[in-house]
Amino acid sequence: MTKIWLLRHGQTQANIVGRFAGRTPEPLTEEGRHQAQKAGQKLRGEGIRRIYASPLLRTMETARLVAQELENSVEIVPDEDFLEINIPPWEGKKKTELKKEPSLQYEIWSKTPHLFRLEGCETLEQVLRRAVRGCERVFQQEQGHTSLIVTHMVVVRVILLHYLRLPLSAYRKIPVPNATPIMLQRSPNHTLVEAPFELPR
Repeated sequence: MTKIWLLRHGQTQANIVGRFAGRTPEPLTEEGRHQAQKAGQKLRGEGIRRIYASPLLRTMETARLVAQELENSVEIVPDEDFLEINIPPWEGKKKTELKKEPSLQYEIWSKTPHLFRLEGCETLEQVLRRAVRGCERVFQQEQGHTSLIVTHMVVVRVILLHYLRLPLSAYRKIPVPNATPIMLQRSPNHTLVEAPFELPR
């Protein structure tokens, strides 16, 4: 049996004020660090031997705090397949600012994110392709073992949509709280998804 635990990073100041952090070096808040430690405590006993993490500051910090709580020493592997969605014109801007600039397509992102298209930026489909590629690689490399992926809300959502066999138009139906472990379990014919909140079907 092969298991992957998915984890969104702990809380950041950007999460609190509604700012798009993107790929900026956003650190965890004190609460975010506490959340990461609690996640590590929940995952203790799972036998996680390797953590794959988006190389951004908030995800690497979360990965290190989780690792400190596990009962065994684990390797932390920075992995760009699990990076946050790349939308450079949004970085550092609050949602209220983005709404004032129609050319930035925040309205489309809010209502129909699967239709979001902005020159020089990633689409949800592109994020899904690289994130699922990363997951499948981890399933292959860690066959018979348990690992953890520390990433971002957008990435967790598209991964869950893929393994739940749901369209990208269902993107907004999946809640992804900070530092809440979600399990993917691979059997020969199926990938089971288990989350501590209700998932769409």
